[in-house]
Amino acid sequence: MNRTIAPQVHNFGPLHLTSPRVIRLHNGIHIYIETGSEADVNRLTIALPGGGAEEPVAGLASCTASLLAEGTNHYSGADIAARLEYAGAWTGTSVSTHHTSITLSSLNDKFAELLPLLIDIVFHPIFPAEATNGILRRRAARIDIERRKVSFLADEAIRPLAYGASSPLARSESAEQILSLTPDQLREFHYSRLSSNDIHVFLSGNITPRIEALVTDTFSRIASGTSFGMSSLCFASPAESPREVLVELPGSQQSAVNMMIPAPGRLDSSFVPLRCAVTALGGYFGSRLMLNIREARGLTYGISASLFGYPERSFISVATQTACDSVKDVRRLILEEIERMKDPASYTEDELMRLSRFLLSGLAATLDTPFSRMDFFKTKLYASTPDDYFEIQENFARRLDPANTSSKEAAELLASTTADNFNVSRRITAVAGL
Repeated sequence: MNRTIAPQVHNFGPLHLTSPRVIRLHNGIHIYIETGSEADVNRLTIALPGGGAEEPVAGLASCTASLLAEGTNHYSGADIAARLEYAGAWTGTSVSTHHTSITLSSLNDKFAELLPLLIDIVFHPIFPAEATNGILRRRAARIDIERRKVSFLADEAIRPLAYGASSPLARSESAEQILSLTPDQLREFHYSRLSSNDIHVFLSGNITPRIEALVTDTFSRIASGTSFGMSSLCFASPAESPREVLVELPGSQQSAVNMMIPAPGRLDSSFVPLRCAVTALGGYFGSRLMLNIREARGLTYGISASLFGYPERSFISVATQTACDSVKDVRRLILEEIERMKDPASYTEDELMRLSRFLLSGLAATLDTPFSRMDFFKTKLYASTPDDYFEIQENFARRLDPANTSSKEAAELLASTTADNFNVSRRITAVAGL
């Protein structure tokens, strides 16, 4: 091998994502199974209703999730930790907008002894007072530390303007609120959502018939009950003029700049093209914001653009930190880059090819393992994505490759998407630090 010669870069062939097999139990629980691992390992995720949108107090859902493994009707927190460690397994929790997920990762030969433990963690937690107080105190301390960061303050300030002051997405955790939570509040929130009607189970890895039978038999015994009331998100109509909020943090060496622009939601046909345009703006290392603000001018160590998607509305977000005396320049340059993206002549063939390959690489990585394939499928539940979401993304990514279409057509596609959706007159800006 001659290491002085760069290897050839090949285009991706067709990508195909299979759907997991579904078992529908008599009690309403859906079990999704994705197998194919060469190693004898598995991952079981239980998705319960109730996330950030349903919690009556900011932080309640995540605090509840973090305390599930601290003690149950049959095991103490120390017992649970010891059993997991001895089996080489681990658990984790996550909270999304409308769901809380509890995951067990384990070896196949340990699964039978660990499944009852997981069921006890999810369906019989007791929220012991001592463990609850300790975790809440640590979380409150972390919040106090976060509140000294300009990035936290800018994010906190912009959300009420973007989502609406009454939206649950606009709320921020405070140390005082977290410390005021009680085991009874955590218990009431958690036990209100354990009806089988609302539970989804995701099983991935090298799934043997024995493991499948254990899971099916175990979850068929979960009782049904009153369905959990899921909240629907409503967003205020976008303002037709720019809005901004400034948060002073005396002594700050840097300022955080956050900018958000309302855009169509996930159910709109323009969402995937919009997602690709946001990636071109600031979604990867070769994006325009990174190249022209970070690398060319050195105004920040990092700058990114992302798309927060909900069924009826999405929000284009740009976030960075810069020296306090560079805030005006950074804000101006962000807007200039957005406007420049609306010009088809600003796109080079190299940029279009680089973007297309980056997008296809991400989709190809989804196919690597049963765990990554299942993670993608979960977004259908968590984010209300359409059944053909993978195919839509692949098709659009290929349309951006000059090898499949002309550079002019690909450039016009991105430029028109940006022009239609990046309405900077509706932008919201938050600056913290100054």
